[in-house]
Amino acid sequence: MRTTADLDDDVAAAARALAQHDHISVGRAINVLARRGMTPGTPAVAPSGFPTFSPVAGHVITDELVAENRDDD
Repeated sequence: MRTTADLDDDVAAAARALAQHDHISVGRAINVLARRGMTPGTPAVAPSGFPTFSPVAGHVITDELVAENRDDD
């Protein structure tokens, strides 16, 4: 189905970034993002009771990365 939609700049940027990363069209990327938004999430809670999240595949947080981004003020 073809339609016209007004997208906020950040939404359009996210769609373009996903399209470029996954080598798909922007229209398909918008579909992917919309479906992600329609999927009910289940908040993960660790046995300690603290909320957790699933990390991005292939992204490793190192001590050096933490040190570079730490706000020591």
